[in-house]
Amino acid sequence: MITGLAAIVARLSRTVLPMSLGGTLLLGAPAPSHVTSAPYAKHPFSAMEHAEYDVKYGPIRAGSGTLSVLGIDTVRGRDAYRFRMTLGGGVNLLLYKYALRDTMESWVDTATFTSLRFTQQQWHQGKLRSKHYEIFPERETYRDGTGAEQGSVANPLDDLSLFFFARTIPLTVGSSIDIPRHFKPASNPVVLKVVGRETIDAAGRQWNTIVVQPIIKTSTMFNDGDGRVWLSDDSTRVIVQLNAKASVGSITMKLKSYTPAP
Repeated sequence: MITGLAAIVARLSRTVLPMSLGGTLLLGAPAPSHVTSAPYAKHPFSAMEHAEYDVKYGPIRAGSGTLSVLGIDTVRGRDAYRFRMTLGGGVNLLLYKYALRDTMESWVDTATFTSLRFTQQQWHQGKLRSKHYEIFPERETYRDGTGAEQGSVANPLDDLSLFFFARTIPLTVGSSIDIPRHFKPASNPVVLKVVGRETIDAAGRQWNTIVVQPIIKTSTMFNDGDGRVWLSDDSTRVIVQLNAKASVGSITMKLKSYTPAP
């Protein structure tokens, strides 16, 4: 989905990256079709799934990241998946230094796949940015920290849960999927454009992937359409690679290891 990649994803919420596409993009895709909603499919993930990533800042290896389903928590009496995404690293060049540490977490109702809580802690250039949202699907509102409740949307999702939601829906090359479900109404609709297929070398093997272009209007990461997410073209829909822009340049997360749920 967004505050900074979470500043990858939460910046992977507010910082997503431009990047060069690796692999072999299949040409001759059909002209884009357009749909306004996406049906549910059986969830391809479960508790204790864990993926680790190498992170590059441009061409320079800069750190590591993770994407996990930590388990099932209880939020206001509801069973909820607990998703976590982390990103840490930096570069120290002669004329430029860049450091980032980011953790995003999302709690999503296991029955309805709607967001109940979203948090982000981001350390950027020595400064901490912290966000905490409580989300109330039953009354279509959310609360930012200790503030008053604000209007939300039906069946809300957040910056991180949107990535997991994308793993549950049919993705047809050439299609454009509107998802009017970001819990902040100004971010809607989130758009997923399915732009092609590529083969990616990662985690010691080759992956056939579906390439998705996310567009999130209020995200510094995906707002310009330059970001890309590569999902495995199989039943697991693992995120194999993710490219997003940083405040300067771009960041790439590439799968290093994947541990499915036991």
